[in-house]
Amino acid sequence: MTGTVRQVQHRVSIDLDAPQEFTDLVGRTRKVYAVRIEYGLSSIADRVDVVVEYADSAALVPPVADRPDWMQALIAEHKPAGPTYRLT
Repeated sequence: MTGTVRQVQHRVSIDLDAPQEFTDLVGRTRKVYAVRIEYGLSSIADRVDVVVEYADSAALVPPVADRPDWMQALIAEHKPAGPTYRLT
């Protein structure tokens, strides 16, 4: 049987060895204990969705938000090789 791949998702959950600070869009700075990174969840070419996990809650990091260097490094480190999806 043959077929065409429509979408492949790649999700990574990372427990941080040391909590990192993150300032959200409304200016609250909190310690992040874990990060969930989801690659290829839409047809937007380089879209990466990120959820930060605090001690008592979790929040989606909006795609327009500035991401600190430590978060960008995790995104780059765990990005799968090649395209993460191919829409037909």
